[in-house]
Amino acid sequence: MRALVEQHLGGGDPIGWFEPLYDQAGGRPDAVPWAHLAPHPYLTDWLDDPLVEVEGPRAIVVGCGLGDDAAELASRGFEVTAFDVAPSAVRWAAERFADLPITWEVADLLTTPERWQGAFDLVVEVRTVQSLPGVIRDAAMQAIGGLAAPGGVVVAVALMATSTEVARAHDGPPWAQAPSELAAYRAAGLDQVALEHPDPEEDGTMEVRTTWRR
Repeated sequence: MRALVEQHLGGGDPIGWFEPLYDQAGGRPDAVPWAHLAPHPYLTDWLDDPLVEVEGPRAIVVGCGLGDDAAELASRGFEVTAFDVAPSAVRWAAERFADLPITWEVADLLTTPERWQGAFDLVVEVRTVQSLPGVIRDAAMQAIGGLAAPGGVVVAVALMATSTEVARAHDGPPWAQAPSELAAYRAAGLDQVALEHPDPEEDGTMEVRTTWRR
């Protein structure tokens, strides 16, 4: 994976490596490093005991991958749109969950359709931003915030460093986010409701769940 990432970063295409990764997987989930074939437990825990009320049924999953988080939301009654920049991932997810009423879309987070702006009551982002290089992460996080409707909720899960210094030293992908990067969500008009995480690992990183509201 590293060679694929470096090839596209060197060519000025920081997200171009996702499609070939899924395509080269050839239908084998074990060839996709983040494919666990289950919704992320931080998401299911949040849905079981929401920190804030989601005021409507419209949900969107950012960087849906093989679709497990989208399927979990649909099974709980949400009207789900799920998108990924990789067409192969979207096709794969749609085939896996063909029995669920999910709208699958191919889209780039940095250029999402105008009709999605401020359109969703719940926005879910799990481990997508951490897979993006620093040059576009702030723009990606602001784009995520822009999907939330007034009163909408954003739930984001990411690898985070305990400090900027740890983040700079962390070798990705995924690239651990610095705590200061969360300011990009505030710049998108969101207020932080909660930041939850376990104790940091020995390398100074931890998987964090943040909850935001517009």
